[in-house]
Amino acid sequence: MEFDDIWNLFCKFCLIVFILICINSLIGDFLFRCKYSFPHVSAITEEEINVLNEPIQTNLAHSNGIPVYGEKNKYSLLPQAKYSISGRVVAKNSNFWFRDIMRSTFDDVCLIDFGIVWGDLAPDKKRLHKHMKFKSHKTLGQARSLEWRTKPPYNEVPWDFNYMSSHLSHTHMIPANANIMGGLLKIKKDDIVKIDGYLVDIYDSRAQIIARTSMSRSDTNASSRGSGACEDLYVKQVQIGNKIYK
Repeated sequence: MEFDDIWNLFCKFCLIVFILICINSLIGDFLFRCKYSFPHVSAITEEEINVLNEPIQTNLAHSNGIPVYGEKNKYSLLPQAKYSISGRVVAKNSNFWFRDIMRSTFDDVCLIDFGIVWGDLAPDKKRLHKHMKFKSHKTLGQARSLEWRTKPPYNEVPWDFNYMSSHLSHTHMIPANANIMGGLLKIKKDDIVKIDGYLVDIYDSRAQIIARTSMSRSDTNASSRGSGACEDLYVKQVQIGNKIYK
């Protein structure tokens, strides 16, 4: 067999493997969404969500571990604070493609990410999107981050950097149950939401640390407690408009 024949066979093999990976990814994403696509509304409330409020955080001196199951493995969550955040969703990421190949242990337990703003950034979505742009994504290096920037003309941006960076968050969500996850999947960009739960550190079944949550809205880089200033939130309740899922 000549080299060209071997090369053609190799290319065909690689193409078949790539197609199978894509099909597997599509099926996995489809099954993932089907599993959580029919949540029931737990309650209807007349209390409006106040997006001007700062997140409410009550640090815990002592707490017991919470056992949870990811999509494949078992984990333990150690609550660090009771936490409630109200705001406008500016970015959402649940599209972790090639989940069976590129999925980390962190991806296995934190099922969805949201970029959320509050305070003076949140009430007027037209003003917000006129001056700022957001994107939540996962890199090839497995990092899940929120990119944000201001838009020109920069001298017309009504907020300074410190205010903007301290009034937005990128939160990795660990739903307490399938109904809450279904509620989280219903959230769309620009929705007004209120999410309640616990900021948690994440451990695997061997008690090895996977991730530490951020405990501050003012940390901004990888030297922070959360190794990137992101919150890891064990979600006990989500409110979208007047609908509550828990």
